[in-house]
Amino acid sequence: MTPVKVEVAHLTKRFKIYRRASGRLIEWLSGGSAVRHDLFTALDDINFTMQQGEFFGIIGPNGSGKSTLLKILTRVLWPTAGRFHIDGRVTSLLELGTGFNPELTGRENIVNSARFLGFDEAYIQRRMPEMIAFADIGHYVDQPIKYYSSGMLVRLAFSIFSHVEPDVFIVDEALSVGDVYFTQKCFQRLDQMRSAGCTLLFVSHDLTAVRKYCDKALYLHEGHCRFLGSPVEATDLYLEAMSPGGVARQLAPQSDGRLRPDPTAEQIRARVTALRTRFGRELGEKFDEAACARVAGFTSARIGTGQAHVVALRVCGADGHSRECFSLRDVIHVHLLAEVVADVAKSTVSLQVTNHMGIVVWGTNHERLTGQTVTLRAGTWFYTHFVLQPGLGPGEYTVDVGLGDASGEGHVFDRLTGIARLEITPEGARDFMGLARIPCECTVASYPA
Repeated sequence: MTPVKVEVAHLTKRFKIYRRASGRLIEWLSGGSAVRHDLFTALDDINFTMQQGEFFGIIGPNGSGKSTLLKILTRVLWPTAGRFHIDGRVTSLLELGTGFNPELTGRENIVNSARFLGFDEAYIQRRMPEMIAFADIGHYVDQPIKYYSSGMLVRLAFSIFSHVEPDVFIVDEALSVGDVYFTQKCFQRLDQMRSAGCTLLFVSHDLTAVRKYCDKALYLHEGHCRFLGSPVEATDLYLEAMSPGGVARQLAPQSDGRLRPDPTAEQIRARVTALRTRFGRELGEKFDEAACARVAGFTSARIGTGQAHVVALRVCGADGHSRECFSLRDVIHVHLLAEVVADVAKSTVSLQVTNHMGIVVWGTNHERLTGQTVTLRAGTWFYTHFVLQPGLGPGEYTVDVGLGDASGEGHVFDRLTGIARLEITPEGARDFMGLARIPCECTVASYPA
């Protein structure tokens, strides 16, 4: 089995909050008998493990306890209750400039930092050229770092801490300070470290990066673990909770909308029969048992308040036959059927295509396309037909669909992430490279010297 490198069990951290500055002195003079503080719980019973080589993400709004958790894991703070264990050498990139002497040059700070981490002079000199080359700050490496910009500082810090071969590397939001090229360079380095067996803990508000790189994610909210597992589902829950409407599944007890339980095979057959009876053969045949079963059995990455929910989805070609493999020049049809549980004045239906790295390649919704919203009435059904014109580059993709509020409240009624798979074959892709085929014309002219 893959060894566990980080173990956190029932971790809790509380801080004393004093109403007045004199409160701390009064408590000290009274030997603790006079209480002048309130307790603030920054972390409450947090549990997780990280295996060797795992990329673990932590997400959550400001004030959710992310930085407190990292400071405990790096022994800057100690927990009030619970325990944690980290196996091996830990390096961390938390707050910019921490541990650096502003009067020393970048080169001198490299030496100091490496010594603090327990490395001898020979090791430092051997790795120095590699660190300096990665930081790529030119002649500034021999200038005092008090003259560095925040971007230059993070370049130096990341270069040092990622090249001393840690067993566990902890990175906070510091990478967001760097420019886009250096950020890409950092993630390439993180991939190399992970391949070498390094365990990575990554805290970020960049949800695309969390989806793309992390194997597992922890969603913190007000010091509590709201979700631990798939980065896709964690980020979906976080986005819904942070929307103006903010009533994601299991996140808001006051929400009275809930997704219905999965129907049985008999119920699915009965539903298909009812669809064909109610809507006629033309529409009924678009949603056979497979289209209903696809949605009924999908629960792993599904969130929503339940005012409306998807009951069937079908992906097919121009010939009407269901399939998931298409050529570059094929038109793709996505048929979606939903049932309305509660009245909604303004709603919309969305479709999104994501590649295998978790990057959103393209997305839209009915309101964006038409400028119109949909009025939903309880007890009714509504049908949506998306037609995707050719343009996706060769590769594997997943399809996300969703029903949501369009009045500005931000509620998600039902969102299914990765409900269908698409494969685009390389046939006909000789005239471009990349994720998408953009219409392009090119002319070349030659002139005499």
